[in-house]
Amino acid sequence: MSRRLRRSARFAGAFIAVASAAHAFEIRFSQPLAGQGAFGPTEVVVAASGGRPARMELIYNGVRAGFRDSPPWKFVVDVGDENIDRTFRVIATSTAGERGEAELSLPKLQVDEVLDLSLQQVYVTVTLDGSTGATDSTGAAVPDFDRQAFRILDDGARQRIVTFEGGDAPLAALLAIDSSLSMEGVPLRAALDGARAFAEGMLELDEAMLLLFSDRVVHHTPFTGEPATLLAGLTGAEASGGSAINDHLYLALQLLERRQGRRVVVLLSDGIDVESLLSAAQVAEVAARSQALLYWIRVGNEPFGMRHRSVWRGTAEHTAEMNALAEIVDASGGRRIEISSYDQSAAAFTEILAELRRQYVLGYYPDKVRRDGKWHPLRVEVGRSDARVRTRGGYYDD
Repeated sequence: MSRRLRRSARFAGAFIAVASAAHAFEIRFSQPLAGQGAFGPTEVVVAASGGRPARMELIYNGVRAGFRDSPPWKFVVDVGDENIDRTFRVIATSTAGERGEAELSLPKLQVDEVLDLSLQQVYVTVTLDGSTGATDSTGAAVPDFDRQAFRILDDGARQRIVTFEGGDAPLAALLAIDSSLSMEGVPLRAALDGARAFAEGMLELDEAMLLLFSDRVVHHTPFTGEPATLLAGLTGAEASGGSAINDHLYLALQLLERRQGRRVVVLLSDGIDVESLLSAAQVAEVAARSQALLYWIRVGNEPFGMRHRSVWRGTAEHTAEMNALAEIVDASGGRRIEISSYDQSAAAFTEILAELRRQYVLGYYPDKVRRDGKWHPLRVEVGRSDARVRTRGGYYDD
């Protein structure tokens, strides 16, 4: 995602109009403000007074952009990088049939000079330290921090947070399920039940793709927000062949690069890759340049030190590949979930989705324009001593 920074920019004019039905509540935009520019993912915040809306619908440039049926009345809309006139319109209704509307117009900027900057989006999971005796002693993610609680350090320099959103930011998820021969029968059916649980928990603006793989793509769907479409055609799904995890994780990352929203890969596999042509090191390079979060639901209690051999790798190499896959997942800001049996698959998928709903999405424009292709370390801090932050460790500035 990029932004065009306008120097010596002048607004051609801006206005905000509020129109409410008689005896209804008053609706107004509190963010963005009239006179501001809007580019890329934009947080839209609406306030209501004089009544209690039951639903808010947001329309951006004549197209429905989302709805909420409970406060806070916050939306995130990717308005793109074009310098155009933008109009936001919100329609609020109550259970009694009252109606309120507001409209905000942001005109295009008059531009003298253009400088491209890349928006860095950082997915952050915050957990409590269970040893402190805090309320959430299980270490579950903490959902109630505000923007001011976070600090982003890019190459050690503090950055200004320009976008901030909680876990309701839309998802673009790819569910990659190992359907090699070891998954035959009950294991594959249980894994698909996990995908079903994830699909049924998606929100309106979420989308997902289902990818079953062995040594090839066995079955796939388009990206869709409809659970029925995501799960269609699975009745006759069968396990077969060997497993090529690296190859298909690489494919998943490539497919997600074309999607908007929080990009997430959920991999379900025992992690024993016997067929991939690509090495984990090659996948790690792609993952480091992606903003996708990786979650690995690993089945089985077998330690990483294995006795497996394949055409491509010996036992030591398989052990190294397994360890490298774990490192790729951890470095992305996601995590591994160990399950002892396949009937725990649905619970694992549900746990991941619940964590994503509690995440924070922070966006900033680096204060330096480099385009040097080098790795830049990234750290996120939160103002609470018993809190732990999980996010990716940096990015390549390509």
